Amino acid sequence: MPATPAFESLVTEYGERAYQFAYRLTNNIEEARELVQEAYCRALSRWGKYDTAMPLENWFFAILRNVFLDGLRKYEAEHVLSLNEADEDSQSDYAEILEDRSERLLEALEREESGKTVRSAMDRLSKEHRAVLSLADVEGLSYEEIGKVLGCPVGTVRSRVARARAALKRKLVWREVGIRD
Repeated sequence: MPATPAFESLVTEYGERAYQFAYRLTNNIEEARELVQEAYCRALSRWGKYDTAMPLENWFFAILRNVFLDGLRKYEAEHVLSLNEADEDSQSDYAEILEDRSERLLEALEREESGKTVRSAMDRLSKEHRAVLSLADVEGLSYEEIGKVLGCPVGTVRSRVARARAALKRKLVWREVGIRD
C-alpha cells in the first residue's frame, strides 16, 4: 500500500514524539527505533481502518503502545517465569498516604531533584507506570486522551496515573533517604 500524504504527515509530525515515547518505554535506542518502525508499518497496514473521528495522534500512540505490549508479552511468554508477585493491596495504604499529598510532594521533589535523578527513578518503574506517566506528564495528554490510547475509562486512567506517580515518589524518596529499591 503506497503512503498517502496524510500518512507522510503522521510520520513528519509525530516521528520525534513517537521515538521519545518508545525510548521511555524501552530505555534502549535501537529497540525504540524498531518499535517506532513497527508501529508505522502497523499503522500503514491499518490506514483504511482509521476512524477520522479519533485524533490521529491518539490512534497512532495507541498502536505504538500496543506494538510495545505485544513484544513484551511475546518476550515474557518465551523468557519469564512468573514467581509469586507482591499483592498490590499490601501497598495500598502507603500509596493512599502518598496520593493525598501527590501534587505538592511531586512538585517539591521535581524542584529538589535533578533531571538525572528523576530519569533514573523513572527507569526503575514498571513499563506500565513509565508509559502512563510519559503520556500524562511528558506528552501532556489529557486523561480522556490517555483513555483512548490505552482503551480504558477515564477513572481507570486517573487511578493508574495516581499509582504511577506514587511509585515514582517512592523511588525518589527512597533514594533521598538512602534505601535501595
